[in-house]
Amino acid sequence: MWTSRASWLDGLRSWAHSPGFGQVCAEARVSITTATLLSIATVMAEHADHATGRHVAVTRATIADKVGCDVRTVTAAWRVLRASQWAVEAQRGHGSTSTPSVGRRPSVYHLVPRREARPTPRPVVHDFHLPPSGGVSSSTPGGSYSPSVRASAHAKTICTNTPKRRPAPRWRATSRPLAIQKLAAGLVATTHGLDRAHIGTICDALIAAGIDPTVWTARAVNDALNADMRTRGWTWPDHIANPGAFLSSRLRRLSWAPPEEPKKAGGYAAVSIDQTPQLTDAARARITAAREEIRRVLAQRDQRTSSTVSITRPGQRQRPIVEPMSTPTPNESQPGGEQATEEPRVEDGYAQLAAVFNTETANAERRAARAIYARRCEP
Repeated sequence: MWTSRASWLDGLRSWAHSPGFGQVCAEARVSITTATLLSIATVMAEHADHATGRHVAVTRATIADKVGCDVRTVTAAWRVLRASQWAVEAQRGHGSTSTPSVGRRPSVYHLVPRREARPTPRPVVHDFHLPPSGGVSSSTPGGSYSPSVRASAHAKTICTNTPKRRPAPRWRATSRPLAIQKLAAGLVATTHGLDRAHIGTICDALIAAGIDPTVWTARAVNDALNADMRTRGWTWPDHIANPGAFLSSRLRRLSWAPPEEPKKAGGYAAVSIDQTPQLTDAARARITAAREEIRRVLAQRDQRTSSTVSITRPGQRQRPIVEPMSTPTPNESQPGGEQATEEPRVEDGYAQLAAVFNTETANAERRAARAIYARRCEP
């Protein structure tokens, strides 16, 4: 650790007078004296950062001028300092004396103190007695709460524990009900984001929620989920990472009990039937009279058609029973008096029946019947 320039020079001086200096010079193939190395190191220490010993940015020419040696001697001293790890070259310089000053950069060194490895003397042991053989139990004297015992147990656990294999997935012995599969397929087709999961997970979610496929349809389940979202103020996510678990969590929040059937003694349908307005006696009488009039006119027409025998000559076309309505020309003869009087009577009967049929009371009765039929057809 760097403390000061003086301490670094003292450590370098001690090392330079040791046999290690000669070994490093021989390995680096450098011939330099101790005094020259210390003089060059002193100039480097003067240019180093006092707090850290770093950033020695001084040229070889400057060091050679101060020490009074050749620049090649400074290069040899730097090689010895690098080999002995008393200095580290952080950045290599470039340029020479003939290079302009703008293009010349000196090498940057960091001075590093060395710590000499000192051999630690072994303690001398006197009167070392071994316990008698068989006289001491083989168990360790440490208790169960001893750190050494816990450390050895932990090491033994690490050595003996082998990676456990994951159990193989258990296959289903029986297939899921076909009704549940159809319900799950319909729900996946009508719901966003559920098509990324296996259809079996959707079936399991429906079974876990207790949904009866004979009572609930895919559209009804989807409507129930949408109604629950509107009630809670939630939204359906755009991307579902685990569709099976997500659907199961949403289905568990709702009650999937089958809807109760209306009681015979009461209920909304019974109240609606009871509140239907009844026809008055006058209306019933008008309806009955209109029906009788229509039956009488139709019976007379059938009787006249069966009693009349039309004789046609060969080559003469038969006249149709009902002719198309057209405006007669002045040259054409008008129909008989009896037939002319029957047509207005039939039209009057139909008009009277239509007046009774389109009354407000009859319209209310028909609306009530349609409402009851629609409620019974709802799932």
